[in-house]
Amino acid sequence: MSGSCSSLVGEGVIRGVLGAVDCQTRAFAEAGYSSLTSASSGFQIALTALLTIYVALVGYRMMFAQGGAKLSDAPGIALSIGAILALVTSWSTFQTLVFDVASKAPGEIAAAVAAPLQANSGSLAADPVNGLQAAYDQLTRSAVAFGATAGPNAKAYSSPQASAAEALSAASGALFMTTAGVIAAATLSIGVLTAVGPIFIAMFLIPATRGLFSGWVRALGAAALVLLLGWLGIVLLLSVLEPWLIALAREQQSGQLQTQTATSAAALVAVFSVGQVGLLIAACVMAFGFRLRSAVPGVGRRLAPTAAPEPATMAPEPSRAQRLAFDLQRDPAYSEARARPMQLAAATASASRQTVEVKHAPRLGDEYRRPAVESRRLKVR
Repeated sequence: MSGSCSSLVGEGVIRGVLGAVDCQTRAFAEAGYSSLTSASSGFQIALTALLTIYVALVGYRMMFAQGGAKLSDAPGIALSIGAILALVTSWSTFQTLVFDVASKAPGEIAAAVAAPLQANSGSLAADPVNGLQAAYDQLTRSAVAFGATAGPNAKAYSSPQASAAEALSAASGALFMTTAGVIAAATLSIGVLTAVGPIFIAMFLIPATRGLFSGWVRALGAAALVLLLGWLGIVLLLSVLEPWLIALAREQQSGQLQTQTATSAAALVAVFSVGQVGLLIAACVMAFGFRLRSAVPGVGRRLAPTAAPEPATMAPEPSRAQRLAFDLQRDPAYSEARARPMQLAAATASASRQTVEVKHAPRLGDEYRRPAVESRRLKVR
């Protein structure tokens, strides 16, 4: 395998990096899996002990009906154990269901989605790897040509040719990092995660470590989504950038270099580089949305006793006036300002209700008073 990987030397920067990473990653994943699952490894001994304890606990719980274990859960438990054993003992099964799904499926899905852009067999997007290599080479050659035109001592702020050369040089570096670099990093992640995959798959049996298995699936899914979105972004970039690359090649052949063409091509690469970073973040967000159901039949499932539902006491809903008064009372200053006009109105109303004494002019007979009559008692003789 290493001999075939070494034949990629001299194929170009992007072709060499992508080819070598893909070749070495597949070899590393297979070798790591084989070493981990061999009969002499400690992992096999630990897995055998773990399965023995797991089956014993499941049988004990079913026998005494503890933790809500039922006999109807037995087929699901047997299926889980069989799936785990198939994945951690056979590389062909693991490669088909895990490694190929994570490494090959994203490229095939991206090719199906981007088929309209790849209909023309002569375009750069028809073969993304070779197209990226051609784009990288053209940007590099154009940068060298603009640099030769500007001279050795030219500065970017004083020479348009020097500025265009620096822009194209930066664009070629950004093109490599956000396309081939992202794809290579995702492929390496898939290789390392699949090499240690049997450990995390075995952790699915234990409820306490089931979260590690879920995290491993999220990480593997994130790497696969990065591959999918990365290839789609590469195809779109090559489709948009191809006319500018053709223009740069023609100008270089004719010796009439235009700085505007170089600046536009560099700007397109910069925009798509930012877009690739956004797609990378989106892939991680989507992968971390994966959740594993916590209730799994068998060991670790505990059913809490059902308590009688407590009658809910419905508090009377406050009226609108009460809510308004409560809101006003929360701010003392505002409440005092609102209460001052009402206090003034109340004081005015109380003053108006007081009795007002009116003196009238004296009339004839008002001062007359009937003289008091003394009571007389009859004297009896």
